[in-house]
Amino acid sequence: MFLRDKLMKKIVVITNILTNYQIDFFNRLLEVGKDINLTVFADLKSNSLLNNYVNVHCKFNTVDSPMKDFHGIIFRKSIKKKIDTINPDFIVFYANPREASLSILMIYYWLIGRSFYVHGMFHRIGGQTLVSKSYYRLMGIISDKCLTYSRKGAQVLLGLGVKAEKIKVVGTAINEKKSIYYANQINSEQLNKFKKHNGLSDKKIVLQVVRLSKIKKPDMILDIAKNLSSYRSDIIFVLIGEGEMYDEIKSRIDFLNLKSVVFLLGSIYDEKVLSYWFRAAKVFVMPTCIGLSAHHAFSYSLPIVTDDDYLQQASEFDILCDGLNSIIYKSGNIKSFEKSILNIIDDEKLHHFLSKNALQTVKVSNSLDAKCKNYLSCF
Repeated sequence: MFLRDKLMKKIVVITNILTNYQIDFFNRLLEVGKDINLTVFADLKSNSLLNNYVNVHCKFNTVDSPMKDFHGIIFRKSIKKKIDTINPDFIVFYANPREASLSILMIYYWLIGRSFYVHGMFHRIGGQTLVSKSYYRLMGIISDKCLTYSRKGAQVLLGLGVKAEKIKVVGTAINEKKSIYYANQINSEQLNKFKKHNGLSDKKIVLQVVRLSKIKKPDMILDIAKNLSSYRSDIIFVLIGEGEMYDEIKSRIDFLNLKSVVFLLGSIYDEKVLSYWFRAAKVFVMPTCIGLSAHHAFSYSLPIVTDDDYLQQASEFDILCDGLNSIIYKSGNIKSFEKSILNIIDDEKLHHFLSKNALQTVKVSNSLDAKCKNYLSCF
């Protein structure tokens, strides 16, 4: 046992908080890479709604690293001392220009010749700023390797002069096996019963599951719903999620008299409940800036419609391929958005083709195991 422990690679990862998808990722890392000892630093007691840390669910070691925000700049105490106590073989910092203490520590390590990696998006939604460009360029200089989620991040780094051999695209993923499991538990009889119970037996469902924030432009869906309601009675829009725009969306649904056309369900975190909505839907829509919900939808064989605004899209846009597993509409063009939705709903052959490829996308090239293997290959 002592010899085995000596041979194991000790990896320390510093991140912000532990979300469900991060916990799934780190847990799977230990299954895929059996010769590693993994410790994750995060703000384990964060008040963020996305913080899902529960020690019993973590197979990896955790260290509480509280984040203190001073006018938009983040600091942490004793981060170097905590890392030195572990004496890891590899250190992976997450890239955030606002994390002052981590930036200072990385510069210190670079000056003394201590190697480390940096993991992050390496692109900014909405386009780069002078601050983000300077920070990403600095990371490319002082780190041994930049682990980026997507090709988009890699392109930004290359454009900033970072050497190609320093860049590794690890991809994005969720625990797709969980969603696929729940999808397979629902048979046709159960699905028909669910639709009948919700008054949707003869309806075609357009689904969105996301936090209702301005960057996602959920109000565009209401514009389409209003237009379609004038000549289609078989299409229902289901919006799952809350967020900063929830009250505004709710008021607008009332104002436009769309209660019978748009179902605003609020947040649903129970995967078993969500699985019925995913299985009942014909298409998944995100006006712009699609995130991990792309993996979620694909794991239920659900085609996606989103826009082509490359600056506004997140890393997960990488897994979408227009005409193969999704339809990409022209940004800001409501007619293009509407037509894309109707193409999938009304063309059964196209729907079947996109659905089949959507599932294969997350089962093969963009699975959680694939991401773990990409990540571990760096060590």
